[in-house]
Amino acid sequence: MRRIGIDVGGTFTDIVLLDDATGQVWSTKVPSTPRDPSVGALDGLKRILELSKTTPGNVGFVGHGTTIATNMVIEGKGAKTALLTTKGFRDILEIRRAWRHDRADLYDLFFDNPPDLVPRARRLEVRERVLYDGKVETPLALDDVDQALAELKADGVEAIAICFINSHVNPEHERRAFEHLKAKTNDAFVTASIEVNPEIMEYERTSTTVMNAVLGPRCGQYGRTFERRVREAGVTSKLYFMQSNGGLTPPEIASDRPVTLLESGPAGGVTAAVRVCERMGIANAITGDMGGTSFDVSLIRDGKPEVRNDTLLHSYTVRCPNIDIISVGAGGGSIAWIDEGGGVHVGPQSAGADPGPACYGRGGTRPTVTDCNVILGHVEPESFLGGDFKLDVAAAERAVKEHLADPLGVSAIDAARTVRAIANALMAQAVRLVTVERGYDPRDFAYLAFGGAGPVHAVELARELQMPTVVLPPMPGLFSAFGMLVADMLHDLQASIVKTLDELIPQELAARFAELEGKAQALMRDADVDPGEVKIERRVDCCYLAQAETLQIPIPDGPIDQGTIDAVAKGFEREHLRHWNFVQPDRPVRAVNIRLRVAGRIGTQVTGRGAARTDAKPEPAGEAKLYLDGGFRTVPRYRRADLRPGDTLEGPLVVEEPSTRLPIDVGDKLGVDADRNLIVTVRR
Repeated sequence: MRRIGIDVGGTFTDIVLLDDATGQVWSTKVPSTPRDPSVGALDGLKRILELSKTTPGNVGFVGHGTTIATNMVIEGKGAKTALLTTKGFRDILEIRRAWRHDRADLYDLFFDNPPDLVPRARRLEVRERVLYDGKVETPLALDDVDQALAELKADGVEAIAICFINSHVNPEHERRAFEHLKAKTNDAFVTASIEVNPEIMEYERTSTTVMNAVLGPRCGQYGRTFERRVREAGVTSKLYFMQSNGGLTPPEIASDRPVTLLESGPAGGVTAAVRVCERMGIANAITGDMGGTSFDVSLIRDGKPEVRNDTLLHSYTVRCPNIDIISVGAGGGSIAWIDEGGGVHVGPQSAGADPGPACYGRGGTRPTVTDCNVILGHVEPESFLGGDFKLDVAAAERAVKEHLADPLGVSAIDAARTVRAIANALMAQAVRLVTVERGYDPRDFAYLAFGGAGPVHAVELARELQMPTVVLPPMPGLFSAFGMLVADMLHDLQASIVKTLDELIPQELAARFAELEGKAQALMRDADVDPGEVKIERRVDCCYLAQAETLQIPIPDGPIDQGTIDAVAKGFEREHLRHWNFVQPDRPVRAVNIRLRVAGRIGTQVTGRGAARTDAKPEPAGEAKLYLDGGFRTVPRYRRADLRPGDTLEGPLVVEEPSTRLPIDVGDKLGVDADRNLIVTVRR
């Protein structure tokens, strides 16, 4: 079987094709098409079929990661949405949280909140009330639902979110309203909090449900358009979409819960990194994905990616399991600029795919990180993307000179060095956010770099953070697309419980998990996943009584009894001490949610194993001139395709491949392992 992975990024769309039988891999990049991302994805699909001489009928798997959901939120291009909520709770979205500011910078006095996802005129109230303990105080008035629907149809609403107060305890009213609306409208996307985020905290639950509605129509349309075009191209295999939790899901589930796609693209790279770490025996690693628009960093601890249950996207709160990824505007296409005081900045604005950096020759005139790397020799203009995409060095020099060097009164070389140093500093700060600020020492982690621009900065970044090892996996410039091929099908289910551990009865906890497990197994059966390839993990969200933030505590495998609850209590105390550096032994611990993660193996175990060298040592393919350690140097240039397992080299040198380039300085040592990963031992 031949498998295809597609990752739509801000600048390029990456495509990887793998032949399961032979292990042969083909890859390509095509420009992304922001106006309609499916066009770029299909262009890449057709191109990879041509390169590999694969007939569409021989494709048995297509995995797809996309930034469409994130872009819709940032650009404010979601569907026209309405909210149905309990009478008296119309303004939850505006009240937010009095004790927390949902802003990127707490000290920005000029910060303006983005517009409400749903304006007040489209937030309609319904008579119903469920109390905190699940008892019904006011029955559901379906005539209110009908009246609201009539108003919303007249207003041309495209999506309706339903979120009733305390529905996480007793979902009956919300379920009836949801089914009632679904039966009466076929032209609007309808979603309910009991399907999206059934947990306590009414603001977060409402915000997440509304976000799902905002994304629903457009994401559903994109999924249908992509599938139709894939079928028109002759590919009949199953399609899967990458979710923000790092797992794949069928298109129909992604269409119902598009909120799970918000970190789709970056999650693919982290998933692939986990597989590389498994094979290399690396327990702890930091991943750095530097693409055209951003630098995305995450943490792998004890062989698993760090996962969080909420995120802040453009100041909107979303609660959904996702790989914990910190992003900063320091991609290859990030624009360098000077503020009124003469300070140089990088990003967050990006040249994107159209027109792109000045060196792309597509009309871009603003200097970017990539332009500066071209001037410094860290990006080779003739061999960029395997020579299929020639870069315009003169255009890069003009952009840097006009917008940076001349205003600063320095040379273009010095301006480019400044931009590269700032980009490195931004990336280092992002790494510290996921390590130092959370009680981890980056020196205890390996650095796994990928993305088209990631290897270009990898060794310098690791040296700045005193990280001892850099790992460069195969196809780093297309690593997120590669992640689509190795990911599991993954679903996260949850239920609200809200009891102290002293009140929690083992039989009740077991019954609630059994209910979730039944739903999880049904999802896997519907997707034809082999039952022997299904794994289930159980967790409980816990906090001290009256504490707001929860911590996820794993539940040991096996039957649930009192010993299980005792283990959760001990696990919470350990994690609270690690996370907050204190415990309160006499304070009750409250269980807030139970969570179940079900993973079904549908990906393949890809390896890059190659034959060891028979001759003495690798020979350089030529020379390269680049800026290293205070000046330009001419160093040996090696092609990655020429390196073999067991090879060792010492810097300075450059290793290049079609999608990226790895500069190594004096004192750094390079080795190649059995899977053809490049391993750099970084000079301190």
